[in-house]
Amino acid sequence: MEVGCNTYSLRSLPRCDAFAQLHELGFTAAELWAGHANYLSIGISARQVAAEASRNGIALRVYCIGGLFGMRPRVVEDRLARAFDFARKLDVGLVTGVLDRAAVRLADARAQRQGVRFALENHWYTEVARPRDVLAALDDCSPAVGAAIDTGHFAFLGCDPAAAARLLGRRVLHVHLKVVRRPVVAARLLQQLRKRHQMEPSLPGPGDGLEAFASALRGAGYAGMLAVEHEGHDDLSEALTRYRCRAETLASALDSPVAPEALGA
Repeated sequence: MEVGCNTYSLRSLPRCDAFAQLHELGFTAAELWAGHANYLSIGISARQVAAEASRNGIALRVYCIGGLFGMRPRVVEDRLARAFDFARKLDVGLVTGVLDRAAVRLADARAQRQGVRFALENHWYTEVARPRDVLAALDDCSPAVGAAIDTGHFAFLGCDPAAAARLLGRRVLHVHLKVVRRPVVAARLLQQLRKRHQMEPSLPGPGDGLEAFASALRGAGYAGMLAVEHEGHDDLSEALTRYRCRAETLASALDSPVAPEALGA
């Protein structure tokens, strides 16, 4: 089981500085955020980006393209095609992103055509926000498309990430490991009304529920990455170090043999 970091966590830094910082913090793998290497930019070389990461001791495993929701289908399909092509040139086989439910079939067809996989993210303010929304969106899709569980977005809505992992089971292709402060329902509704989508970041530790989440992933046979994704800006090095240590502990538990009764549950 590999532990990595989404470079979105270092969004305030230029790409090369972000890679260098990840290396200093003990990470050896990363999910590359499109803000650090935009597939729509003219003149950017995916191969040079991958080489830059490698020089800093970072292996790129996943390409995160962010939100493509609320767009016309033709625009979404064009962007997916370009993003998937960029990912292949990065030598990355998994792309994550946020889509409207109707666009998931487009992603499935395009992913199969271009030889990559796509993992659908759950963001609390979209129509694919809750575990059953994700499951419904993936209905009848090929194995080229699955779920990218963001533990923070599920927790923000009051959903149990462990229950989400059990429900989505082997459809889980990727994990964004994130801890946030859960608001009261009225506060969340007010945020949604005002279109303030930011979540208040927190740090992993006692009571974060991640052991149960990791146990549920283990029962589902998950073998992807645990990608740390921190929303905060303050004391970033300390926060990401704490996240890395937490993720490594969870990954060790995931790598342990599964008891026969867990497989049959």
